[in-house]
Amino acid sequence: MKMKLIITFLIVIMFTNCKQGGQNNEIVQEQIQKAKNEVETVKVEENFLKNFTYEDVARYTIASIMGQPTKIVKATKNKDLYFVFYIRKSDRQKFEYKVKFDSNVVLWANIGGRWRNSEYDEKISFEENNEKLKIITTFSDSSQDIQEYKKGD
Repeated sequence: MKMKLIITFLIVIMFTNCKQGGQNNEIVQEQIQKAKNEVETVKVEENFLKNFTYEDVARYTIASIMGQPTKIVKATKNKDLYFVFYIRKSDRQKFEYKVKFDSNVVLWANIGGRWRNSEYDEKISFEENNEKLKIITTFSDSSQDIQEYKKGD
């Protein structure tokens, strides 16, 4: 609902600006269509997961990468980023990461560190199949590690 209100407001501003600048109705219609497409894109991303949340995906991704049990890994969302942490049981040290998504691709970084998105970094994606979520890590030599999780893990 909030997104529709923002888009409507932007359309009104664009229409007003176009009228003032003497631009024709065709340009306004193009801009309106572009705004509608952006709203549809947002809806697709919001509905991408059916049985899992993006917090789940962020947790399972970090658990997979770091070889930690999912029960100790926690995630919270702040705007477009997910902040993930766990406390290692052996020495009570806390590890913190940030995660973001581009469709089914997962990007991650240590807090204060670089995003793992260079050509030499592993590529991480996920797939949801019914009640299971796969975290797929593809390495630079094209080998893969696939970890599978169930809801509630």
